[in-house]
Amino acid sequence: MGNRLIFCLFFCLTLSCDNQSEVFIADAVFVDSMNKQIGRVEIIEQGRGSNFRIELSSLNHGYYAMHIHEKGVCEPPNFTTSGNHHGLRSDGTFAGDFKPINIKKEVNRYTNKIKDFNKIIFLPDIFLNPSSESSIMDEDGSSIIVHENMHGGARIACAVIKIRN
Repeated sequence: MGNRLIFCLFFCLTLSCDNQSEVFIADAVFVDSMNKQIGRVEIIEQGRGSNFRIELSSLNHGYYAMHIHEKGVCEPPNFTTSGNHHGLRSDGTFAGDFKPINIKKEVNRYTNKIKDFNKIIFLPDIFLNPSSESSIMDEDGSSIIVHENMHGGARIACAVIKIRN
């Protein structure tokens, strides 16, 4: 009796799930001004925005500005090919602006090595679905730029966002 009940519950749950909705996932690799890989990003569209799992290494400790830019191009050393910030809102802010990230130089107590920056950050109103009106995956793509300090400044790292197949 118990196994039949579990099977029936599982079957009903499976039927109630929306199997038609597509999950949009993207990846990006950060490079520095010398075109050396210094990190990566995994992006998953969820609900009213997207989660960004960001891993960075090789940056000095301190605060950095990070933004989604309007073009999926990262040409070192200054990454100006990535264009301007993505997602200008009517109030003058940008949907693709992260809060400043804080790179800490913490030592892993087990390995005695400096920990890399590794955070998951949710950005509302950022979508990967190319058919969405506010998608960052339009015809020229998008990139993520890390700036030299929390107020902006020079572009020191860039990652081209690519939809995962």
